[in-house]
Amino acid sequence: MEYARLIPKEIRELLPIARFLSPEEQTRYEEAIQEFTGKAKETLDIPQKASNLFKILFLNQIGIQTSTLPELESALENGLGLSGTYEDSREVILRSAGDSYTPNDYLAKSLADKLKLRNFKNPFIIKGLTIQPDEDSQYGLILQPTDNTEVIEVPDFHHKNNQKRFSRINSDYSIEFDEEAERTFYTRNQGLSRLCLDRYLDLVSNGEYLSGSDSDGRVVVVSAEGTEGANPTLQQHLAKLNQQADAQKQEIDKRFAQAQEVLRGQ
Repeated sequence: MEYARLIPKEIRELLPIARFLSPEEQTRYEEAIQEFTGKAKETLDIPQKASNLFKILFLNQIGIQTSTLPELESALENGLGLSGTYEDSREVILRSAGDSYTPNDYLAKSLADKLKLRNFKNPFIIKGLTIQPDEDSQYGLILQPTDNTEVIEVPDFHHKNNQKRFSRINSDYSIEFDEEAERTFYTRNQGLSRLCLDRYLDLVSNGEYLSGSDSDGRVVVVSAEGTEGANPTLQQHLAKLNQQADAQKQEIDKRFAQAQEVLRGQ
């Protein structure tokens, strides 16, 4: 049975959409990375049909918002064709204050120290990071927390769940495990990793190669319907509707009171 959701046009146009990175946004990215040199520039020199963690973080740094892991899941559920490619999210996952994979060890130790993370009973997903040049990093770049950085403890990402089947990733980063499902969850038992959906829509949280990239990669951008950064926001529009509703209610109350006066005068 076919059906349609009755969403007012004014609201529908303000709902965020997920789409692939445009050629214009790629050009903006390529122009922005010219400020980097050496190893950092090499790490960031990624074409449009490709992706790595550092590209994702820097896109957000220059104002091009890319998808979180739950947003990738939502985009998938709403029909964006993610199968056959891989898509990085804009978070990282940290499971220990160090990493046996040497290129990541410096970054993992630095991140754990800056965020004062000591107890790794469960892994932590970290979002809202930026990148900065760092000659001591084998990537030429370091991960830098900001005032907007969020640290989220994620028990479901524990290594005990490695290679379990799952049906869905929820907005709170919990995972709906299901032995009958077709998708598989992959995880490491320590260190720093990127997060992505692979070409089979599996959840990959064991990606230790932070700068690894190939032509199967796609960047998913989240923006307002229509033009990027459209204004007013949905919250502002709803506030306006509430104001209109209050005004209409006051008018109805006024007319009701007038009608009562007329009836009492009969």
